[in-house]
Parts: sequence; structure tokens; C-alpha cells
Amino acid sequence: MKKIGLSLFVFIMLCLYGCADDTEKRSAASDDLSNAAETKIVKDKIGKVKLPSNPSRIADLSGSTEELLVIGIKPVVSSNTDIEDASRFSPVVRKELGTTTVNAGWYASDINIEAVASAKPDLIIAGARHENQYEQLQKIAPTVMVPYDFNGFQERFNFIANLFDKQEELEKWYAAYETKAQQWAIDIKEKTKDETFAIIEATAKEIRIYAATGVADMVFNDLQLSKAEGTPEPDPWGGRVTSVEALASFQPDHIILMADNGPTILDDNNVWDSMNAVKNKHIYRITSAKNYNYAFTAMGKMELIDELGELIVKN
Repeated sequence: MKKIGLSLFVFIMLCLYGCADDTEKRSAASDDLSNAAETKIVKDKIGKVKLPSNPSRIADLSGSTEELLVIGIKPVVSSNTDIEDASRFSPVVRKELGTTTVNAGWYASDINIEAVASAKPDLIIAGARHENQYEQLQKIAPTVMVPYDFNGFQERFNFIANLFDKQEELEKWYAAYETKAQQWAIDIKEKTKDETFAIIEATAKEIRIYAATGVADMVFNDLQLSKAEGTPEPDPWGGRVTSVEALASFQPDHIILMADNGPTILDDNNVWDSMNAVKNKHIYRITSAKNYNYAFTAMGKMELIDELGELIVKN
């Protein structure tokens, strides 16, 4: 009788242990599924990285703050600073970010690691130039490195939208921008017909003629305006340093001149003054800072294309 009781006791204990073990396994499997649902694998500039699926405190160090705002995300850290004063945010986002967003320094330079850490982000979006700081950033929060620099606008915007599954917002922005660009193109061509354009940046020491990136990209690609014959092939920055004397054989009908306040190499220059666009008062001046603060980002482009259109049409 005692043997039967002991055997029954052992049998019951084994069953209970088996049930408990099965429960633990299921619980562990459930945790694994939960963790998998809370993270995702993304391919970035370095390779594949595991990121949180629903981050709430995002630090943007890639220069993509405007694109984040367009898709409905306000970062707790930003590096979209004013090209003239990195202690301040770009004028495009200054109001949107207010005083609560942490300034981590300009996205094209080394980032202020302490400033990033102070915001306690749960996701960091690093820029293409931050490989030397990647390990430091990873210690603060999971970090994804955008493969595209600031002048790769479309690729960078697409990457950001896909990162957060915001393709619909991306498409809405493109639809609105393209509609605006097409209307300005019609208005400009009604006035200028098939006349040609050039983008020239002037400083106190040199001039650079642009064929791509920034304002040049907006003029020649978005507005589909004709590029002047003799526009030099661009360097990786989109332009080419050119002598003032070479302007004697370069005759665009219209020139968008990028020059900040202060003297430039074109001041009181006979070659410049003899150009047809100058004599016909077809010079549309914006600052170089305007180009760098506005022409490479989503919200800035939306504003700047209106300014360019008005400068040309109402001149």
C-alpha cells in the first residue's frame, strides 16, 4: 500500500513538473515573440542593425529633421542647425522645434555626444559622416546610420520614410511639391520662354558655377528650366570653381546669384558687368546661406521654390 502511494506521488510530481516546464517554455517563447515584435532589423550604411519598432524619443543627427517633421515625428535631439550659426537651429525648423529639442551641433561635423545622451533617446539616427562616433552613440541607444549625405535628398527622405513605415506621408509630400513645381515651371516659362539659366555662387575669393545639388537641382530638375550652354561638369559638390575671366564666353539669359552679405569677387568687375544677364537685369539674388539652409531639405524646398518662382516671374 505504501509502495502504491509512493508511486502515485512520484507520478503526480512528474506530471506537475512537466506542466510547469511546458509553461516556462511557452512563456519564454511568448517573450521571444514579444521581443521580436518590439524590434525590427534595418539595413543601414554599416550593415544590419536591430532597432526598436516604436521609438518615442528619437535623436536625429543626420540632417533629416525636416523629413521627420513632415512624416509626423518630432525629434528630441536635432542637428539641423543654421549654416551661419550652429548654436541655433535652422530657420526652417526653429519654430517647430522650440526650446525643448536638444541641439547636438551641425550634422556635417562631429556630434556633441553629451548633448545626445542628456535627452535619453531610445533611437538615434546618425548621419553618413558619423562613423567615427558610431560606437559612442550605440552605447547611448540603438543607432541607425543613414547611408546618404545631405545632398542626396530623395534617397535620404525615402530611407527615413521607410524606416518608420511612413510611405503615405512621403507620397503626399512629393505630390504637393511636384504640383507646386509644375505650376511655377509654367509661370516661369510663360515669361522666359526657352531662355537659359545659370546658378553662380560668389564669394570674396572665387566663383562657382553649379550644375547640380541644392538650388541647381531645384532649377534644372524640379522646374525643368534650361541649363546655359557651357555650364561646367560638376564636382561631387554639384559645382565647379571657375575664373571670372571665363564668364566672358558664358552667356546665360538668366542668373541666380548666390552671395552672402559683403563684398564679392564680382563687384566692379568689367567681365561680370558685360554679361547679357547683368545688362538685362536678369539677376536673381539669394544668399548662400539660403541655399544651404533651405534647398536640401523637405520643408525648406517647399518654401524656397516659391521664393525662386516669385523672384523670376515678378522681376
